[in-house]
Amino acid sequence: MNVTNGNSLKYRADVDGLRAVAVLAVLFYHADLGCHGGYVGVDVFFVISGFLITGLILKDLDAGQFQIVKFWERRIRRIMPPLVVVILATLVAGWFLLLPHAYIKLGQSVCAQALLSSNIYFWKGYLSEYFDLSEVKPLLHTWSLAVEEQYYLFFPFLLLALRRFSRSLLVTVILVLGGLSFALSVYYSYQHPSANFYLLPTRAWELLIGAFLAAIPAHLHASRRWVAESLSWGGVLAILCAVFCYDSETRFPGVTAILPCVGTALIIWANGHTLTVTGKILALRPVVFVGLISYSLYLWHWPILVLAGYLAIEPMAPSQRMLLLLASLVLAVLSWRFVETPFRRRVIFKNRAQIFAFFCSSTALLLLSGLALHKLQGVPSRLPAAALLFADGQRNMPFNFDISLKQALAGDFVEFGSGDKHLPIDLMVWGDSHAMAVMPVLEVLCKDHSLRGVAATHTATPPLVDYLATNKFSMTKESIAYNNAVIEFIRREHVSNILLVTRWDQYIDFDNGTARLRNGILATIRALQGTGTKIWIMRDVPVPRWNVPDVLASTIWHGGDLGNVGLPNATYSKEYQRQSPLFEGLSTDFSGVTILDPTETFMTPNKGCRVENDGMALYWDGSHLTVAGAMLLRPLFEPIFMPHRQISVRY
Repeated sequence: MNVTNGNSLKYRADVDGLRAVAVLAVLFYHADLGCHGGYVGVDVFFVISGFLITGLILKDLDAGQFQIVKFWERRIRRIMPPLVVVILATLVAGWFLLLPHAYIKLGQSVCAQALLSSNIYFWKGYLSEYFDLSEVKPLLHTWSLAVEEQYYLFFPFLLLALRRFSRSLLVTVILVLGGLSFALSVYYSYQHPSANFYLLPTRAWELLIGAFLAAIPAHLHASRRWVAESLSWGGVLAILCAVFCYDSETRFPGVTAILPCVGTALIIWANGHTLTVTGKILALRPVVFVGLISYSLYLWHWPILVLAGYLAIEPMAPSQRMLLLLASLVLAVLSWRFVETPFRRRVIFKNRAQIFAFFCSSTALLLLSGLALHKLQGVPSRLPAAALLFADGQRNMPFNFDISLKQALAGDFVEFGSGDKHLPIDLMVWGDSHAMAVMPVLEVLCKDHSLRGVAATHTATPPLVDYLATNKFSMTKESIAYNNAVIEFIRREHVSNILLVTRWDQYIDFDNGTARLRNGILATIRALQGTGTKIWIMRDVPVPRWNVPDVLASTIWHGGDLGNVGLPNATYSKEYQRQSPLFEGLSTDFSGVTILDPTETFMTPNKGCRVENDGMALYWDGSHLTVAGAMLLRPLFEPIFMPHRQISVRY
């Protein structure tokens, strides 16, 4: 069969221009420079890749020259050389910059990429990401490369199997497979969003859109000028709308991915015969050049942004992020000139045996390097002992227990304190992961006073009735029933004291401020007042928002002054005042309500919020206390166990 259309037989400068649009969208998104939906650039890449690679395969099939080995040789020459250089450079940089736990993860991701499975690796990591948000992932962007290579492991065989049949059958098979993949993506966007983002079955339809364009006959492409112009401009608007109107809250991919993918397809389709106005703009030499270096630019930009951000305590200024992108551009040009081009033009490793030997040896090198880092636990001998002591704070997660709705309905909560279930419950801790973080000191206090305590904790789920938790790590739709079950348990068991602990700032609405959260607090107090329990509400501890153990360890490692590490008073005071409306008047307007304020425990007159004490990190990430940090709160919590003592409140 002759399935090749005219587009797949000629060089398309406008398609290289589209590559430039895609990579710039991704870069500006990752650098937080205004393109909040710039992640759709990856989807544009997928459509382009499906179009170009399918066109090349069909061209060889029509000429009777297609060979799987030849195809893989071409992919190796295109993909492997710059990728290996970037990974090795990242490993070298990691030796000097990354703490052991981060270096281990880097080694694991190197192994995953060498096995073409980094998308699966990062998907699995995503499932526990709530307690891993500060983890440095310099090779996270390689997930998209893994998706493509997994796709091209089987797609050529499909084309080979269909080569003796009609063109219409090929197009039909592509449409059916694409439709199934799209349907799965839509379903998974609601049920399994992380798998939907990372895995091939829900991304294949984007590549198949490109394959469809390459497979349809040339006469079906837009030939009338006004039609081509309209379609081309429509495609541009669709991509730009996604880039500038989508954000991190957009349910993606799925239905929303239609906009950038179909937009890309329209541009490719409309410029098949003659370049439209938009096609001519995309075909301008400067734009095309960015497209030509787009692969190297994509590879370099992310490790540079991540490692620079890892070294910086405070968020980088836009000008700093722009300089990092310029540095990525310089490295990309060098990589394209001295690595990509020589390999693709066979200046380096001219014959097939040599390039396959390069592939095998470089894959083995990456695997061995990654396995060595894993086996050697990130080579901690690189760091002084004092730095390692701080770095260990990363592992000092004192308590991690998510109560399910089923457990809450059954009254099956975590026991702590005396351990005697026959005793009445003197204290119930109710909250999210910040409540988990203070459990060590409450455990000690309950044991010291021979009292029984229980904990109702669930990640990212605030202890508020009639408050729907929407965070992706929370109980979401089950949160209201869960919190109602906690209230019912308190009423049924006559709990003496209830302590509400949560990260309040996480639940303040971006648009409506503190109003919704304040109403949730008031509703919870009213629900608890009829139970006879004493209500203790803890304001949150200061939140540095940067990985405290990492910063402390890196400061020691690189000869810095720990005295300069902390959360400035001005920064915390601003956040403190923002949250103050939540708690105003609660202790005076409601009997039995006490506000506990940990501020004085952590703030110092000159250095601001302290994040270490006697060589120990007080936080194990950017907001959760370590055991050492929790123990500092003992004086704050002691009044709960000695009701006759006076309590200091800041209102």
